[in-house]
Amino acid sequence: MDKVNKIFPVYLGACSEYNPGSVASIIEQALSQIPLAKPISGKIVIKPNLVMAHPKVATESFTRKEVVEGILQVIRKQGQNIEKIDIVEKSGLGVTTATAFRHAGYKQLVRKYKVKLRAMEERRRSTVVLEKGQVHFHISIAREIAERDFLVFAPKLKTNVLSHSYSGALKLNIGTIDSKERIYHHNYHLPVKIVDILEAANPDLIVTDGIRLAFGGNQMTQQGIDMGVVVVSTNAVAHDMVCARLLGLDPFKIEHIVEAIRRGYGPASFDDIRIMGDFPIEKGQETCKKLDFGFFPVDRFPCNFDIRVGVPYCTGGCQGIFLDWLHMVRDRKPNRLKRFPRLTVLLGKVTGTGEAPVEARKVLLVGDCAAASRGIKTKKIVRIKGCPPSHKRIVWDMMVHFRLFAPLVLPSLIIDGFVLYPLKKIKGWLANLRYKSPD
Repeated sequence: MDKVNKIFPVYLGACSEYNPGSVASIIEQALSQIPLAKPISGKIVIKPNLVMAHPKVATESFTRKEVVEGILQVIRKQGQNIEKIDIVEKSGLGVTTATAFRHAGYKQLVRKYKVKLRAMEERRRSTVVLEKGQVHFHISIAREIAERDFLVFAPKLKTNVLSHSYSGALKLNIGTIDSKERIYHHNYHLPVKIVDILEAANPDLIVTDGIRLAFGGNQMTQQGIDMGVVVVSTNAVAHDMVCARLLGLDPFKIEHIVEAIRRGYGPASFDDIRIMGDFPIEKGQETCKKLDFGFFPVDRFPCNFDIRVGVPYCTGGCQGIFLDWLHMVRDRKPNRLKRFPRLTVLLGKVTGTGEAPVEARKVLLVGDCAAASRGIKTKKIVRIKGCPPSHKRIVWDMMVHFRLFAPLVLPSLIIDGFVLYPLKKIKGWLANLRYKSPD
């Protein structure tokens, strides 16, 4: 952990186009002023954000290959005694990471730079014991991350309704763990969970793709707007504090940033941060001033559903994920909202002793807490189980029970998520079954 009163530099470099050479130049300029804690050498891992990449329905929410290529150019130029370079990722929504790699154009990097693309669900994993974990006491991460010598995070600058409007270097950690662990305590414990994982995967260098900002609504089908910045730092907390302010957000109202500060992973105030570079933070704030990030209570979402919110309110769990699903529909098919049926939706434990009963023709219970609601009078109850349910589960159940097709319900993605992904998981299971850790 970083010492108190240490100054944490964050470099904001102006970059108006996706040009690998321009990105590399910004990183080099930043590293001429920001000292690395360790040399770029040995086994190097690059962790981008490829939660979803698709040419039709998810065009903005991932780290562009040109930014990763700029990182690779710097590594090749400044690295010493490089043993190997792995690009490691685990996509979201239960689709294969291999598909995300392909849609994002990362396979071109393999041929040009002789790097390896590592899809976590297909690979051997290592169990890491967390000495300071509060939600996770041990986690399963990609073997390449566990055994790396130098770790580069390459987040996408974007908003996220599951984490108080902001997703950056700290939340990128969610993509380093196995899918079952990813959903475990992905609820009101999410801020603690995010910081737990930092113990196993704390980046040595962060290079953020902010050339275009992905904003508003669903984390996979977001819109994009030119922002024109590449952010370089060596501390995840300082990086996220600056990026949050760049978006016009208060970092001290973003729970996972506050949790990381509380545990001493970075600066406690902006007095301990030195912002450098040629991109004024005010320029980013001006760009974001009129943007709708989509972060508001789920029961305020305008649609035909009668959404009732109980306790606990889980920004990172059922309420947040259902809000994310609603945004997914509105992002790509806004007219579809008008065709939604009249439906009462319960999120959290809604009714209890002394409260008015829920009376409706159809009631949807989202998550395990909603199932504990009392006083429901209805002809039909549909349950989506989980704590929380996965995005994939919500997409599937809303399609099956109510014929509500989200924009991601495409034949190719259905095959990928429900046929290819289980096969990839079996491949990974077999790889781990054959592998025995040395005593």
